[in-house]
Amino acid sequence: MLFQNETSSLKLEIVSYELPPGEGDPQSDDRNWLMLRATWNDGGEIVKDSNCCLLTYELQEMTAGLKVLNAGIRDAYRSEFSEPYFSLTACADGDAFTVSVSFYLPNIMYGDDTAEVTCAMDRAQMRALLDELSALCEKFPDRP
Repeated sequence: MLFQNETSSLKLEIVSYELPPGEGDPQSDDRNWLMLRATWNDGGEIVKDSNCCLLTYELQEMTAGLKVLNAGIRDAYRSEFSEPYFSLTACADGDAFTVSVSFYLPNIMYGDDTAEVTCAMDRAQMRALLDELSALCEKFPDRP
């Protein structure tokens, strides 16, 4: 997932589940936390970090919410994730969308510890994002 404007960009990749298969309490969400890797370019300074802050069902809900926005059924989407370390909001803006993303960088020892990007996306860019999110939902389904 790439979010960029004229001065900064934030690339988020879901790289794995937090825990290997079979580990974690099967009666909790332990097995369904996803590891997100961020690459934040803020005016030429590049920062990379990772955080386990998104559940598989939250990925599915975000994908569904953005599909509803893209279809014109609703005019806005706002994430409501369990952890406050990643957030995404999007709103329709004519034939385009304004998207704001925030990602906490837990291992930063200096400066800003949160990557934030607000960008405009046209319909083709939103469709590409939705295709990527749908593929990630298939790759990282809920685990029992």
